[in-house]
Amino acid sequence: MPRSGLFMNRIEIYVARLASELVSPSDFDTPVLPRNIVHAIRNVGALLSKRDGNGKYMCVLCGKKGLTKRGLYLHLIRMHGDEIRDLVAREGERILSRKKIYIE
Repeated sequence: MPRSGLFMNRIEIYVARLASELVSPSDFDTPVLPRNIVHAIRNVGALLSKRDGNGKYMCVLCGKKGLTKRGLYLHLIRMHGDEIRDLVAREGERILSRKKIYIE
């Protein structure tokens, strides 16, 4: 597997960990990825984290309910890996476009 594929696989794992609250956003950091991608991972992880009235987790992408922390983590990786990669890529581009500096 090429390196880019390994990084994309790690991004899915990071987002799923954040969404299922296995890792807190303040504890998440990686020196390997660019800052905009780290911020995008945090934003997408927070977006995908939602609980129902019973304290169980719910998948925001497909609406599946009644998941535990581990269940949500596994569900996100197995069922929504491609969607997570797309969301992180779009969020990273949005962050970069917002921070453009023009030098004349």
